[in-house]
Amino acid sequence: MAGRIRVLDSANRTMQRLGYLKALAALVNENETSNLETLGKRLIARITKRVRLSPPFDADLQAYAKTRLTDGAYRELRKTIMENAGPAGVELQDVYLADPSLPSSTGKLVEANWRRYPYLGTSLELVKKGTYSALTRSLVLLAVTPKEEIAAFGELDRQHNPMRISDSQAAVFLYCLLDNDAHVSLPLLQLLVEQGEEVFDERIAGDFLPDILREVVAAHSKRSLPAAERERLSMLGKIAVSVAKWKGKPYTGSGAREEAIRVRLEPWCDLGLLTKPIREKYDYQVTKAARGLVDHYDRASDIDKFLQEGFFAAFAACRGIEAQPAGDGEATEALARAGEALKSTLGYTPITDVGLLAGTRLLTEQHRILEQSRTLDMLKALQKKDPDFVRFTVDRMGAMAYVKFLKAAPGA
Repeated sequence: MAGRIRVLDSANRTMQRLGYLKALAALVNENETSNLETLGKRLIARITKRVRLSPPFDADLQAYAKTRLTDGAYRELRKTIMENAGPAGVELQDVYLADPSLPSSTGKLVEANWRRYPYLGTSLELVKKGTYSALTRSLVLLAVTPKEEIAAFGELDRQHNPMRISDSQAAVFLYCLLDNDAHVSLPLLQLLVEQGEEVFDERIAGDFLPDILREVVAAHSKRSLPAAERERLSMLGKIAVSVAKWKGKPYTGSGAREEAIRVRLEPWCDLGLLTKPIREKYDYQVTKAARGLVDHYDRASDIDKFLQEGFFAAFAACRGIEAQPAGDGEATEALARAGEALKSTLGYTPITDVGLLAGTRLLTEQHRILEQSRTLDMLKALQKKDPDFVRFTVDRMGAMAYVKFLKAAPGA
């Protein structure tokens, strides 16, 4: 188990739907810096904005109101919608979550928990911890998100429901999830795939977590780690103990086990790795896409190698995309375009993010595969061939980390 510890910082991540991260990415790019309170409350204000709808209300919204607006605070709204009793002010997020094209109708954010929601963005490296400012990966997400979807967080637009996840957005989200949680997510997905077609709930899936977390702690404890990473391992051990206390206990819908597992299972629904027999409940089945991902992961020698050398091939298998390796010209143009889209004020961009955007666009738009390892090799070759085309800077360890394109790709 080489490389950094790829586990979400905490089990307590209450945001479920990946679509909310589009709004979060847009918010952090509107201001250079922020703080937890400002960001959390701005997010809540944006997605809880009310739109005035008139009866008769469509059957999808009525079904959603019946099953999801059950809190006492929504009693009158629920009654109005169910009985077509008159105009109603409905939150944008409720209209979008009621959309039957979504794989799940759960995940509504509530104002009282504003403090908890930005943390999924920091855990997936879209938002910088401490300053709550934009990281380059948030720009990758925005680059594959139509402006209409971001605008739909301000004005109702059912046609561009931002809770839907496109192929290109799914590639970015899956990479973010695996890059930051692969040491838990991939072993967990393996175990769920081994169960076959059986329907399972959060209790069954959550009971796998303690052993997986203990294996992560045991494997990384043998390595020489900085103090911060040692502290993380200690915290993961405590989470394992906390979740284990729930093992074998009846399902309650809340508690350490459910909080630790829901943040993984629900995003997998958005990505098509799991499906729900009933959209309103927390029961799941693995999909063909999940089996394809696990199959590709099983062929890799380790997680880091999988992310570097096999991620886009695995994603293509998940989505049923028949793809071929990108030609040198196609890859060069895609990398230069990505560098231009993501460049900082100094012109430099993390190579991994350039590779992620270029690889995502090539796969979803042209059915071509460009893995991260080839991105690095190509950039080295391009710099050697034409130093006036591309330059690099290195990280503290001396490894190539940032790239700057000085002109357009040849032939672009």
